[in-house]
Amino acid sequence: MAGAVPMVFSRVPGGLDDQLDRLDGVMLAAGHDIDPGRYGQEPHALLGAVDAARDAFEVELVERALDRGLPIIGTCRGMQMLNVALGGTMVQDLSLVEAWRSHPSDPTGRYWRRFQAAAMADLPAPDHPRHPIAAAPGTRLHDLLGDEVVVDSFHHQAVDEIGAGLVVSARAPDGVVEAIEMPGRFVLAMQCELHEEWRIEPRLQLVVEAFVAAAGERVAV
Repeated sequence: MAGAVPMVFSRVPGGLDDQLDRLDGVMLAAGHDIDPGRYGQEPHALLGAVDAARDAFEVELVERALDRGLPIIGTCRGMQMLNVALGGTMVQDLSLVEAWRSHPSDPTGRYWRRFQAAAMADLPAPDHPRHPIAAAPGTRLHDLLGDEVVVDSFHHQAVDEIGAGLVVSARAPDGVVEAIEMPGRFVLAMQCELHEEWRIEPRLQLVVEAFVAAAGERVAV
């Protein structure tokens, strides 16, 4: 990934610090919904599958990574987890906010499954939900991508209240938060599938390359 060597975390109890000792950055990956109990809500009928053990592990991962000053990048669920780990909340389904009911989404995951299958077979991406996002001037994301970029939209949830220390760095035209970051350090997460999106919008690879460069600066110190 842009010159980095990836390592998959093990959730062996008590082993997180040993793993972080070997790393120069952390990527928070895509996946299922976060247990709404993590942000003080009861599950809604439109909530998808959750994994409470993964939630607990990733909350601790975010805390430990921040304490160590590690660069962090997040994609899809990873953006949501970064927000929740820092005290933010989520809207459990876009349809629960009137202004967001027409937001391009993939609540059943059917578009995402087709997209994944095409990527694994090295085939062109099939049609899937997409929309533009506008990056906020003065943010790291704006420095990397400029004013606007078109991204995929496989999610069915959205960030609501923003976690401590974070700022919104991009929104969709309807106001849905599409990227968040932490000023003054490399902590940046996007709602789109950064690990796949570069195949369609090459500019988004600049975000990944910036993360790898930030990790490399730690190696050079």
